[in-house]
Amino acid sequence: MAEKKSTDDLVSMFMNFGKDMKLPSPDLEALVERHKKNLQALDTAAKTAGSGANSIAARQREMVQEALSEISAMTEKVKGGSDPQALMAAQADFAKRSFETAIKNTSEIAGLAQQSSSEAFKVLQQNMQETLEEVRKAMTGQTKK
Repeated sequence: MAEKKSTDDLVSMFMNFGKDMKLPSPDLEALVERHKKNLQALDTAAKTAGSGANSIAARQREMVQEALSEISAMTEKVKGGSDPQALMAAQADFAKRSFETAIKNTSEIAGLAQQSSSEAFKVLQQNMQETLEEVRKAMTGQTKK
């Protein structure tokens, strides 16, 4: 029990010190509200990033299906012909198209990833600007009421 009293005295001492120095007391309600907004912004950013990841995964799945279809078509061409020059030409064309498609797909996936990251960052950036504005107003004595 004696320890509780000394703790209370210590807390009271700091509270009185702040009052004596005429330090502004923090608006706890505003702090809690800002914290809620920060958590909401993080949640929104995470959902945005997750949605972007889902879009990327879906597009990659489509790309693999397209590639498998092309491989099947190439296999059918190879099975049907016995002319070595035609076979070599078909394989060269397939290799060229595969390379071009891989470059195009990589660029597309990079664009989707960049867009998703950018959208998530914008959410966090907007929240940070709001937080800084609230801090500026609190420091200059302005209130939102």
